[in-house]
Amino acid sequence: MMTSRLTVLTILLFTFNVNAQDLDTITIAGRVMDQNGAVVPGAEVQATLVKTQLKRTTTSDAEGRYRLIQLEPGIYVLRVSFPGFAVQELANITTVSGQSLVLDATLLPSDLVIEPVVISDASTPIIDTKRTISGATLTSRETELLPIASRSVLDLLFTLPGVTEEPLSTRDLAEDRDVNHANTPEEAGTFSLAGAPAYSNNLTIDGLDNNDDRAARERFQPSLEAVAEVQVITNQFSAEYGRASGGRVNLRTRSGSNSFQGRAFYYFRDEALNANTFRNNSLGLPRLPLQDHVGGFTLGGPIAKSTVFFVSYELNKVLDSALIDTLVPVKQNQLFPLPSPTDLSRARLEDADVAAEVAPFISPVSTPLKNRSITTRVDHQFGPMHNAAIV
Repeated sequence: MMTSRLTVLTILLFTFNVNAQDLDTITIAGRVMDQNGAVVPGAEVQATLVKTQLKRTTTSDAEGRYRLIQLEPGIYVLRVSFPGFAVQELANITTVSGQSLVLDATLLPSDLVIEPVVISDASTPIIDTKRTISGATLTSRETELLPIASRSVLDLLFTLPGVTEEPLSTRDLAEDRDVNHANTPEEAGTFSLAGAPAYSNNLTIDGLDNNDDRAARERFQPSLEAVAEVQVITNQFSAEYGRASGGRVNLRTRSGSNSFQGRAFYYFRDEALNANTFRNNSLGLPRLPLQDHVGGFTLGGPIAKSTVFFVSYELNKVLDSALIDTLVPVKQNQLFPLPSPTDLSRARLEDADVAAEVAPFISPVSTPLKNRSITTRVDHQFGPMHNAAIV
């Protein structure tokens, strides 16, 4: 019997310094100088997130240094200005979670340059020299382009170095039926990061706990369409990464922009496109029935000034089958009834006319699954954001 399960995850994220952990945000720092290398104190430094046009502003200190913290990952434009100097802009600064970038600015006198100085080559990868951890980050572009038949965002981890399937993994095994007796057991897998056991991993969504400690896996897995980044840390890290001695996996969900954008998607899979297994061929059995229907939509946009939203909906219907291939007793025990053998011709020994005690039982069984997933996110900025100058 096919049942449905509705999982709703609502995350309210405010850019008013309420992010779960600093590792999910970015930091941009640097120094403001003139063409002779002299520091420029009191210069205004403004970082603008391109997709929402939300701005963060700070000023350089007495040594010309500035620092913008807890910025949402994305593409930024950095604007540096000071009276008497031409404005300098660094465009297309592409960032990912956990980065700490150092961007210095050299201002030219305004009598030499009338128009703002725009540096557009900031899109080239910038090395984070302050990053002491090892790991990798899959961006939204990579999550969309990498082929993945299961459409499970956590299966993308196996494309990264240091990630392996743990020995004695629970993949292809049924999970605890006490969770939902009416639903088909869901196949799940555990993974090892840098050789650590699966129960030592720390799984988070937007920095918030997502650990099922009993099963050494995640509690909730958002739709692949709702994930902006998959951040993996495989080495020993500092205390703010939290709770576990193994690796850390953080899923950063997508956020809205200042314009309405959305998409609809539908994926279909059928057993006609799969090869039959060697075991089925040896038994003269056809391919097992399989149909996988995955459809849904995403929508994001503005709600009000400084407020954007993003919502993702996905419906997954799987009409799958499994093959039971085992041995059962030929003579039934009334206290422990079992299915009768399906091939009694093999219930006798080959070298003697003596009845065997067991015989094969081979039968397909339907294992349907129906799952709905809804992910909602709202981001709001309370008033203008200013960082105090560094002292």
